[in-house]
Amino acid sequence: MCGIAGFVRLAASADGADPDRAPPNLDSMVGALIHRGPDSQGFHRAPGVGLGMRRLAIIDLETGDQPMRDDQGHLVVIQNGEIYNYRQLRQQLTDRGHRFRTQSDTEVLLHGYAEWGDALCRHLRGMFAIAIWDARRQRLFVARDHFGIKPLYYCHIDGHLCFASEIKSLLAVGASRRVDSQALDRYLSFLYVPEPSTIFEHIRALPPGHTLTCHRGEVEIQRYYRHQPSGGRFGNRQQAIEAVREGFADSVEAMMVADVPIGLFLSAGLDSAGILAMMSRHSSQPVRTFSIGFGDAEKHWDELDGAAALATRFASDHHAFQVEPDIVGQLPGIVRHFDQPFANPTALILDLLSRETRKHVKVALSGTGGDELFAGYPRYLGMLLYQRYALLPAPLRRAAATAGRALLRDRSDGRLTAQRLRRFLDSGALPFDQSYARMLVVIEESRKRALYTPAMLQGLKGSSADFIRQTLGDVPAGCAPQEMLLSTDIATYLPFNQLAYGDRMSMKQSLELRVPFVDQRLAEIAAAIPLSWNLRHGTTKALFRDAMRPYLPADTIRGAKRGLNLPIALWFRGPLRGWLEDRLSSQRLQRRGYLRADAVAGILHEHMQGRRDHSLFLWALAVLETWFETYIDADINAGSEAA
Repeated sequence: MCGIAGFVRLAASADGADPDRAPPNLDSMVGALIHRGPDSQGFHRAPGVGLGMRRLAIIDLETGDQPMRDDQGHLVVIQNGEIYNYRQLRQQLTDRGHRFRTQSDTEVLLHGYAEWGDALCRHLRGMFAIAIWDARRQRLFVARDHFGIKPLYYCHIDGHLCFASEIKSLLAVGASRRVDSQALDRYLSFLYVPEPSTIFEHIRALPPGHTLTCHRGEVEIQRYYRHQPSGGRFGNRQQAIEAVREGFADSVEAMMVADVPIGLFLSAGLDSAGILAMMSRHSSQPVRTFSIGFGDAEKHWDELDGAAALATRFASDHHAFQVEPDIVGQLPGIVRHFDQPFANPTALILDLLSRETRKHVKVALSGTGGDELFAGYPRYLGMLLYQRYALLPAPLRRAAATAGRALLRDRSDGRLTAQRLRRFLDSGALPFDQSYARMLVVIEESRKRALYTPAMLQGLKGSSADFIRQTLGDVPAGCAPQEMLLSTDIATYLPFNQLAYGDRMSMKQSLELRVPFVDQRLAEIAAAIPLSWNLRHGTTKALFRDAMRPYLPADTIRGAKRGLNLPIALWFRGPLRGWLEDRLSSQRLQRRGYLRADAVAGILHEHMQGRRDHSLFLWALAVLETWFETYIDADINAGSEAA
């Protein structure tokens, strides 16, 4: 695991700058990434090109430093991530005459590129962001893993194409901080900025499953992987169950390869319990497990008791942490590590859990991705019910939606029944693609737009949910629209939300996080499973539950999804009320110029009166203000910030 950065001079500048100007300061770019790799650093410098990295040593601790070069010095590679099948690839390449000098997975990339060229990524199993400089061809090759586990950003600066693992590395060498209002609009709907956009108008993300090449000043981006439902692979449900068992066990075993201690983030839920069962089968030592809770007042929100029971059953070396999050003190550091607004409160928990876990291990496995692969979210059940509900007359469905908005009162104790029912009634009055987008947003589109100033509205085009609807509508021939739900989340919600906070918060603590569910071999199995097999008898993740039945206790198999959450709604009406009101004061909002202060005050009043739980949207606004202070108001020194 590492942080990478680099640049290549363009033949013609996209921003009109002189291409012969001095190159970006590579030391500053790499220095901004020290938290991603505290163990060592390395550089490659040549006329018109620079590659640099910070290393967190996990595999081949002795000879695995980067950059790596081939024997002739024609190819130079840096990577962030891990290649889990590197030993198999190494053997294949050795059989073809390649000679290796190290035991590192990074060296496999050098020989793999020499053998397969741009098709390299099709051979890789893992999480990665890669950059290879081909000196003979004067060509840069950059790639990001299939699902976007590892990040990569790029932009044009002073006649150079610059890239890095994090945006702060680009800002450190003068990337424009101009805000993209379209990205801001999407953030306020989904709590994250969907890629390839970023909150900065001139900085882009390389999408998951894509490569970028720069040759003779021409930049080209191509897709090499797309996850879509395949169907027809399994003759019956039992065949699918057996394939899932085998594929899941194989993925967990592959991700246990390391030359340093590893552990597991353990909750009481099905996904992490399944990983624990598989790790226990493949380990001769007790698995090290790590859980977090918040104390008696917030007992409803943590899963320490259930996690402890699982740890006892599998005789793991268990570590449970009870913390009282300091939201006000913790938030600025979290915002700095995301580089752009990100408002999933779970990031706060993962930051604390990663901090405590890093005291014991250097690598941790996580259950992220299980819900997207095997239909674990309640909204999938809602969309199946939608198929029947949509048969009712449209006027009746619109009336039900209006009544739901007026009558359903939210709760602040973590129970989401009213919110989910209201969203279902709202979405039930819409076409299929719009209905699913409504399930995902934290505030209705019309209500959000009513919050905007005229200046903000002028910068917007289309709906903030267009990227969801486009992905959902990309239906393969012969596939029913509802079969696209999981693929849509795998292409959007998983990388832009779940994997994003997993990477940033673990890397903030210099901890490598591995995600066995997010594996292309397992994903190919999951893609062939009909949605109805996953949602059997009104139960989410039904097929995966059956696959894990021989290994897990019955109460874990039957347990409802809870998720890792914080009682933000309660805190906003209690100890954080004054802080929130200060964050959202009319003076601050008027200074930013994007939101109408009176309209935001109305949202805040509704929440404080208990009529509607707006906690996630209010949290998004508070995070946004902290981001403005950190990245727009302040003159950021990227190197000292990262430290």
